[in-house]
Amino acid sequence: MNRWIYFLLLIMLISSCHKQDVLVGEWKINSQFYSATYQIEEEGNGLNGLVLFYDDGTTTYVHEDAKPRYAFTGLKKNSGSQYVDGMSGATTKNSTPKSIEIKRRSHDTLEVTTYMMKQSLTEIWTRK
Repeated sequence: MNRWIYFLLLIMLISSCHKQDVLVGEWKINSQFYSATYQIEEEGNGLNGLVLFYDDGTTTYVHEDAKPRYAFTGLKKNSGSQYVDGMSGATTKNSTPKSIEIKRRSHDTLEVTTYMMKQSLTEIWTRK
């Protein structure tokens, strides 16, 4: 009888666990050009980067629920710890090639490469 109870509890525990993507959470960016905080969220089969805070010295943005802004949308897991095919939030045309790639360096560190006009910019993001 005790075995069945333990077995049922184990099944319930396993079935109730939803495996959340390791990128989901708040990330702080301190580049030489700006500082920002993004919230990476799961949506459908992809990931979106909601801008919570952004300041480049001339433009400051603080998230308001009525007007969300995204650093990227539609990011997909490629293989292992690499995520590709995200559309940059600065991109306005659907015909533009995908413009962001994220590699997980550790649980709390991401290497983010964005592409603009065939030039790449790589940044390190840390979990907040």
